[in-house]
Order: sequence, then structure tokens, then C-alpha cells
Amino acid sequence: MAYGFRRGGFRRDFGPREMTKITCAECGKEDEVPFKPREGSKVLCGECFRKSKGLPPTKKEESKEETEEKPEEETEEAE
Repeated sequence: MAYGFRRGGFRRDFGPREMTKITCAECGKEDEVPFKPREGSKVLCGECFRKSKGLPPTKKEESKEETEEKPEEETEEAE
């Protein structure tokens, strides 16, 4: 049996992650990432990163999109 490994994989608590504020290279939105980007490299916000990898949006992003769409629908109905 290897040391430091348990059933389900190796886990270690590194404490809270230091977040760095960035401006997305794709959409220009400000966001935070859990790493310090290298100088000169383009950094994507979480939403654009998931889109580039073909991953589904998070529940937080889905609810945000729904709230943004509702006012537009209401204005169309009012006209």
C-alpha cells in the first residue's frame, strides 16, 4: 500500500486559494481566477473557458442567463 493514498485518491487541504483579478481576453469581462497568470498570456473568464472546452455552463451561469433574458421577453410582450 502506498503512503498518502486512500481509497478514492489522495486528498490534502491547502487552505483557501488566493484569487487574482483578470480581464477576459475573449469577452472583456472582469473575473477572478485561482492562479497567477503569466505575463503576456491570454486568460479567459470561467464562462469563456468552459465554452472553449465544450463544457456546459455552471448552474450559477444558467440562472444568471435566465434573469438577463426575462426583461427582454417582458419588453417584447409589452410592445
